[in-house]
Amino acid sequence: MAMSDSIRHKVLLWLVWTQIALIASAVFMIEHTHVWRLNVPFWTLLIGYILGFVLSPLSRGVEKSKLLKWWLKIDLVITILMFIPAYYTLSACYVKYVSDRGKYVLYHRGGPAVVPAVSLGVKSGLFIDELRYIHLDYWRITDKDWEIDDKTGCCWLKSMYNTDTRLYVCPIDSAQYSANAVLNCRRIDSLYYLYAKRTDVMDFVMPNDFSRVVYKDSASVSYFKTDDYWYPSVEIIYTSKDRNISPDSMIIRFKDSTQDRDYHKDSITRMPPTQVQKFITQLKECTP
Repeated sequence: MAMSDSIRHKVLLWLVWTQIALIASAVFMIEHTHVWRLNVPFWTLLIGYILGFVLSPLSRGVEKSKLLKWWLKIDLVITILMFIPAYYTLSACYVKYVSDRGKYVLYHRGGPAVVPAVSLGVKSGLFIDELRYIHLDYWRITDKDWEIDDKTGCCWLKSMYNTDTRLYVCPIDSAQYSANAVLNCRRIDSLYYLYAKRTDVMDFVMPNDFSRVVYKDSASVSYFKTDDYWYPSVEIIYTSKDRNISPDSMIIRFKDSTQDRDYHKDSITRMPPTQVQKFITQLKECTP
């Protein structure tokens, strides 16, 4: 074997092992690590996948063992068969920044098979640590649509799609958010009064117990305890779609009860989040 062939053979072996290491590392990072700021899993997987196409042509004219010949053939076939799964996987793990403020960033990832969703995270070295309270469909969000207050541990964000507008208020630092409960409650009520008439959905995380008060149009208010996910503990429905309920009535629905409570529409006024939380707490205390 000539010297040049020997070098090509060594390079080929090195690339084969590099491809295996890259794909194994990418799978591990996607499955077991945080979101990467520099899209390391995406680029690692992409390079490993591209090597699957180029290794076989590069090996032409190089003296190879029978095992290496079969490996390269199988590798090329698998690479071709995996084109569509690889496309979806690469799309899903690619992280795109929507907007950032200092160490905080709004980002999304998804791909064609998933509805893209925006998450709020904090930069931490090579990673982005996701903050749990904001996760919304990828709507139009600009740098002017969200604010961060490090002193009170609070974030508020507005998103818009066509004529549909949403407002979120949530903690970025739970300890600070709770310690500054008075200021944050005041901010929450102020934002409610500011946006109530021109926002379709408003989602507020309350600083004293991290429950959520969610307004949907002017039709209802939902109260989620910290362990509620899909269904609220209590729902105040001002405008019911049930034809059996009088237009002059409103109802209060408890998740753990099979019977709704009917009230006259004017008996319970529309309230800001802090009053909703207080009202529901008192209501549950009076419930037998």
